Amino acid sequence: MTLMTLTQDYRHRSLQLAWATLLAAFGVFCSLLASVGYGVWYYRTHSTIAQASTLLIRAPVEWVTWQRKGHTIFEQARDGQTLSMGDRVRIASSAGYGQVATMRLFDQSTIDMWARTDLLLEELQTTRWNTLEQTVVLRQFNGYVRYDLRNDQPYQQVTFRVRVGDAWIDLVPGGSYSIEITSSNRQVRMIGQEAERLTTTNAAVRSGVAVVRVGEQVVPIAAGEQVVIDPSGNLSPPVTAIWELVRDGDFRQYTEEEYNNTTIPDQPTLPRARTWTVFSGPEESGASGFFRLSHGCPPPQKDNNCSSDERQIAAWFIRGNRQTRSFATGIYQELGSHGGGVDISEYRSLVFSAWVRILYQSVELAGERGSECPIMIRFTTKEKTPTDPERERVICVYTSDDPTQEPERAPGVTYYRAERYEWYRLHIELRDPEWLPTTRYLWRIEIYANGHDYDSRVTEVSLLGSHHAPGRATRRVTIRSPVGVCKREERVW
Repeated sequence: MTLMTLTQDYRHRSLQLAWATLLAAFGVFCSLLASVGYGVWYYRTHSTIAQASTLLIRAPVEWVTWQRKGHTIFEQARDGQTLSMGDRVRIASSAGYGQVATMRLFDQSTIDMWARTDLLLEELQTTRWNTLEQTVVLRQFNGYVRYDLRNDQPYQQVTFRVRVGDAWIDLVPGGSYSIEITSSNRQVRMIGQEAERLTTTNAAVRSGVAVVRVGEQVVPIAAGEQVVIDPSGNLSPPVTAIWELVRDGDFRQYTEEEYNNTTIPDQPTLPRARTWTVFSGPEESGASGFFRLSHGCPPPQKDNNCSSDERQIAAWFIRGNRQTRSFATGIYQELGSHGGGVDISEYRSLVFSAWVRILYQSVELAGERGSECPIMIRFTTKEKTPTDPERERVICVYTSDDPTQEPERAPGVTYYRAERYEWYRLHIELRDPEWLPTTRYLWRIEIYANGHDYDSRVTEVSLLGSHHAPGRATRRVTIRSPVGVCKREERVW
């Protein structure tokens, strides 16, 4: 091989190496350029910006406090102040009834907070350069909160999520939802930890669709439905969003002796009822009346021709021996899980019902003052705030052999005439204008007989609250939820 041949071969290889190096460098340059371009695109596509919300206080400001992100101390809140990610709001347990404060988000969705609410704003952000995504995440620790979410959001993907303990609740935009956390009197203590109260969570949907996730459990909720998360984290199936506010309305939870033991407060070891308390008086009226339990066929059946499985229990008020002075015998229940009453501001429908029966009354009609009835039902309420005076609305059920006779009427009393011996069905919408259309707080229900001699019975006592006004129509809707397409019946507001 000549020197010229070697030189040409060396030049050829050098040229190949140069081109390979140039192509590799160009490839690296293109890769870097693509990476930078992708990084810029990804940043512009997914970069987020924190948004803010406004706190609107609808009650005395001393009831509302807030905690700044990264701080440990709660401060006095101000009406109209700005809240950011990481801020936390608390409403005092002594606050008034109804909405105490509202968090209005940047997209005009509103979050209404009641007494005892404890709410943390974990995430509130959107994509910075486009309308790709909006994310709202809140953590609710306590209380009752209503979430009214704006529809037709400008963002392609909207996530609105509430964390409650180990549960995640996804809310579809355009809907109205409520989440309530209640604490029981029971506490649990884990080794090395402080004692914690057991809580129950209730999630309800007025309109829209929600999805509840607890571990592997996933339950969608449609409009007009609710689910309950028990203290163990178990999810109930969806049921109609109606709340029974009266406990033990069929008088089956205790014996006659246990109900009557509530009249003996100085012997705390006696087994006694925790739902209804027996009362009577005044003492100077002479012979007392008696509270008993009556067993019989379910109303409206009057005879006893039914099986033992069908028989029901009624509260029985009885007084005899031709008494000449008025005397009351009855029971009362202080509503709410702890007997402190219930906030009824969210219930657009509030239906009280009961079956009542009068076997005997010695006083004619309702007495000289319109207040001596064999069956009387009294509701004790407050209109708006804890400082408002107590108000009473009373039902009188009487009987008369002459249907043309009218009883004397007392202020605040509504009269119903029942046929003697017949079961009579009371069914009253308390949100009607003549009853309690704007009342926010219901403390106590009393059921009693008042007069000289009487023999009357009451059973199936119920007070049903609903977020929906009575008589609303429904329509068939299709809503895309985080778990798929959901076709349900939805009430039309």
